[in-house]
Amino acid sequence: MSDNAAHDDVPGPPPGTAPARADVVARWARALVDSAYAPLSRKQLQAHLNRLFDNLATAERADEVGEWLVDARFTGQDSLRRTIEVLADALDGDDQQRATALAGVAAGYANALRRQVFAEQEEVRTSLLAALEQAQHDLHDSEARFRQVFASSAVGIAIFAGDGTAIEVNPALVRMLRHDPDTADQATGASGPDAEDVFAPADLAALRSAWAATDEAKFEQQFTGPHGDPMWTNVALSTVRDTDDRPKYRVAVIEDVTEQRVLRDYLRHQALHDVLTGLPNRQSFLPRLEEVLGKPGSITLCYLDVDSVAIVNDGIGYEAGDELLKVVAGRLTTVVADEKATVARIGGDEFVVLIEDSPDTPSISALAAAIDEALAEPVQLSGHGVAVSAGMGFVRTSARGVDAMALLRQAHSTLRRAESGGKGQWGIYDAGEDARDRKRLSLIATMPGALEFGEIAIDYRPIAPPSGDPIAHAARLRWDEAEFGVVGHEECLEFADELGLSGQLGTWLLEEACAFAAVEEAPVVVRLSADQSRDPDLAAVVRTALDRSSLAPQRLWLSLDCRALPGGLDVVEDNLTTLADMGVRRLLHGFSCGLPELALVERHVLHGVELCAPPDEPLARRAVELVVPLVRATGALVISDLPGADAAVRR
Repeated sequence: MSDNAAHDDVPGPPPGTAPARADVVARWARALVDSAYAPLSRKQLQAHLNRLFDNLATAERADEVGEWLVDARFTGQDSLRRTIEVLADALDGDDQQRATALAGVAAGYANALRRQVFAEQEEVRTSLLAALEQAQHDLHDSEARFRQVFASSAVGIAIFAGDGTAIEVNPALVRMLRHDPDTADQATGASGPDAEDVFAPADLAALRSAWAATDEAKFEQQFTGPHGDPMWTNVALSTVRDTDDRPKYRVAVIEDVTEQRVLRDYLRHQALHDVLTGLPNRQSFLPRLEEVLGKPGSITLCYLDVDSVAIVNDGIGYEAGDELLKVVAGRLTTVVADEKATVARIGGDEFVVLIEDSPDTPSISALAAAIDEALAEPVQLSGHGVAVSAGMGFVRTSARGVDAMALLRQAHSTLRRAESGGKGQWGIYDAGEDARDRKRLSLIATMPGALEFGEIAIDYRPIAPPSGDPIAHAARLRWDEAEFGVVGHEECLEFADELGLSGQLGTWLLEEACAFAAVEEAPVVVRLSADQSRDPDLAAVVRTALDRSSLAPQRLWLSLDCRALPGGLDVVEDNLTTLADMGVRRLLHGFSCGLPELALVERHVLHGVELCAPPDEPLARRAVELVVPLVRATGALVISDLPGADAAVRR
């Protein structure tokens, strides 16, 4: 390699930035040049690395990167570590995806290195066997060759008698297993340690047991290291037979692979555990859930969503938010410490608790209360006392063989139903409610396709006074769904908001309604969804629809949803002001005569209001009827089926 410059550290990209691919490849090449020698020019090396970089996008091919490093002789002491340091900052995706890719690189590197070691071991073994056989014909020369290999080999070699008694081990094996400064460079024999004493008794027994089963083998074996620590090794066993085909010598070639094993185990742990909390992640939890569901007995599954983590992140800082999640993980683990339970983090602020029920397992209400109590205890974060609540969905089942994903979905669905009642709520799975929710959600999920293929239509209904000609037409959505029947305008708007489709659906509705009004030369009333009513880009969408249809602005009566007022009042008021400046007639629909709604009518001098469905209770109905004159006094048109209204939508 032509570049001899030393680089102690390969600088990474600035925090929060994604390095350019060429820069990543260049830094990777420098790291490899510094760690090992290979007969490649800098240009050739970068070309190889640039090609290999694409393999990191898929876990199935990431191992090819590690294999190439070994094949290209980049097997220096720091080659793998520095490769991982460079790639850890360069890969796209979340922590889980990066950890999986890096695990693939390390696994490929370890596998290729193991194959290389086994190949070297095979060469050594072949040389040893040849040397021992040749010794019968040319003892002096073969003994010299054998001694050279035996003494200088970097891997440990042990020679045993046919009965399994250790005869001799080379210096490398003494250093590996004994690490005695006085004998580390000596082979066993007259001047060195006794061969049997180099091995721990259990390790010696393991080798003899392997030979009892087969003459030749390759396997991974745990030995006892110099200080009693476990040491992982690759072992190759072979047997030298005499002229009568009886075992005369047995040879063990042993390579220390502890560092590779530790790295592999670490990366596997990272791939199956949440980096922040140390809890099992989703990939680890699902097999555990499947395992438990295969057993007899009852289980309890709690799907938990921690409230207000985003508030802590934005208000105190992300470090505080991370610390809060670690505290939550610890407290959940403590709550179920007396149970046979698994706690896992499967999302940003989502946890699951799986309990294999016993006679002492508490009721669901008691378990929910215990979790609430544990989370409610304040914790100091950056000098602030913080306590949180959590929404919880519980499923308790004794059905053996239940599908794991189905059970997880049931718990999550129960959680979402509980959260619809506010923060800190919990619920128990109800099959009937779940079936209704699934039916509704399956309908919502098909809405984009229905819009794409023209299954959603627009009806134009006349708006007219009790006696008289129509003063405008109301554009109403209608979805004729084959399985569920007719889905009306309000449901379509609600579904679109839930699905995040309100922008696309609302834009299409506006453009179609404006085109209709331009042809009919009559005003058209378009009801917007809550999300579109508080959309800061509403004015731009309206302006585009008017321009495309050449419709006069005063012929577009735009009705904003009163449900957009909580949490979006400022944006709604801005939209009303901008629409007024454009000349568009402004209305409110879903009007329930609340004080904020009445104040809005007065402040913006609206063209009209569409009252919500008349209440059945006489007192409430009377109250609405009394408010109608107040609204009309502002100059607003009242559209309703109630007596005294200015106009109603005719069916």
